[in-house]
Amino acid sequence: MTAFGIDLGTTNSCIAHIDESGRPVVIRNSVGEQTTPSVVYFERRDSVMIGNAAANAALLAPQLAVRHVKRRMGRKDVGFDFHGTRFTPESVSALILKELASAAERQLGRPVRDVVITVPAYFGVAEREATRRAGEIAGLDVLDVLAEPVAAALSHRQAQPTADGPRHLLVYDLGGGTFDTTVIRVDGDDVNVVCTGGDRDLGGADWDARIRTFLVEQFTAQHPDLDPTADEQFTQELWIMAERLKKELSSTRTRRGNLRFAGATVRVELTRERLEELTDDLLHRTITITEETIETARRKGVPAFDEVILVGGMTRMPVITARLADSLAGDGAPKRHEPDLAVAQGAALFALLKQVQREGAEQYECVADRLGISAAQAESMGSQKVTTVVPRGFGVKVLDAHDPLAETDPLHARFFVAHLLPADTPLPADTGPVGFATAVDNQPMMEVEVWEQNHKDGTEELADNTLVGRGMLRGLPPRLPRGTPIEITFHMSETGLLTVHAVERRSGREVRFDLQIGGMDRAAVDHAKAAVARHETSS
Repeated sequence: MTAFGIDLGTTNSCIAHIDESGRPVVIRNSVGEQTTPSVVYFERRDSVMIGNAAANAALLAPQLAVRHVKRRMGRKDVGFDFHGTRFTPESVSALILKELASAAERQLGRPVRDVVITVPAYFGVAEREATRRAGEIAGLDVLDVLAEPVAAALSHRQAQPTADGPRHLLVYDLGGGTFDTTVIRVDGDDVNVVCTGGDRDLGGADWDARIRTFLVEQFTAQHPDLDPTADEQFTQELWIMAERLKKELSSTRTRRGNLRFAGATVRVELTRERLEELTDDLLHRTITITEETIETARRKGVPAFDEVILVGGMTRMPVITARLADSLAGDGAPKRHEPDLAVAQGAALFALLKQVQREGAEQYECVADRLGISAAQAESMGSQKVTTVVPRGFGVKVLDAHDPLAETDPLHARFFVAHLLPADTPLPADTGPVGFATAVDNQPMMEVEVWEQNHKDGTEELADNTLVGRGMLRGLPPRLPRGTPIEITFHMSETGLLTVHAVERRSGREVRFDLQIGGMDRAAVDHAKAAVARHETSS
């Protein structure tokens, strides 16, 4: 039995396992590369290409390719139609996961089943559940989904064991499509998230978009009568050139390239300084979020940071290291740790940890033998703890009793979200009973709506929150007066599963439900699983 960790990235993905020496090692794909572009090309009805092959094929038929699907995870209104079949973001992601697992199986000669898949720390419950479903659709046993900064911290700790006593790490994780900044306390074998912040729609893809705009402006300045943006092949070539220029300008000061359209050719030049000007506001957003996270950590008793770890391919840009160092002042120089690989490596370590703890502590020698590790390693892992936090607040929708319409016309009165679980609450968490009340006389039932903050600084206004689930408290006794007490309890497990319990104490009527995230029911998951299994993948 082998534990695997998968970094399912916006622009690139990779898979790692624990080798015979106990180290996390990234497994190369079928073309010998450690990372695989997260691009899917729907070649035929039951055949898809993944990775570089998909990106190259998309140059000729861009309408058959999907990029950056991670940014669409958890969104019910998104779908893709290819060759008469409808694909969700989960099923497209499952095809990437399937190819990663297949390549690993070919390399190692054994099956890939138990996996931990990473997600941005700032992903909400819908995105996390969508990621878990993608793994299930790919035919994998998803032991857990793990926040990317936590995975990076696990990899860093394994590579550079720290001295005794607690240490505080600041992880700055700027990937292809998302940004997270997380403060983590490492104390012996225990890893605890103190607080986290981020933006699920900020990443390297936004830098690429700025470069593409610059390149188009350079072209149209010389050929104002031509509009190349409507040509899909030109657009695909623009994607590739923008990403290449961005990467190369991390190690050189200036790069050039040729843009061709409708018989016209324009030679363009982009310097590192110009790129930094074009994207200064994007970098500033990451610094602002980082400073806010640091301030939250200070309030939680973290006086300083022992290390600042940079993760994600974007952190190779010199300006990011320089700007972050200026912002941190006395908190230490930022250090890169395996920018493209650390997340998958840490996920593999966490997968092994989950396997050991799932097997139980009674027979460490048997567990160790089955997992291919020493009994001492198994016993150590059995006691390790990894504690995360609620990335955003959760609450219930309630009627504003102070609104004049609350008594006469409650359906048109103001509603707001009462947050029971604030952001950065350590997991597992239990709110205990929180008192609410019925809104009208003779109310026969109560719908409990669970809402999640759109961002950490979100208010109680409905517009700053998103409905993520609901349950119904039915069969309330007749002739209940308005204001009859109702108690609601939230319990969120260490894996992020939210259980809601509502009870009317006088009658004992209650409802208890695990939060069911919309998007795909059981039948839809089974249908997608069959469709993905039918597809041949290649890279």
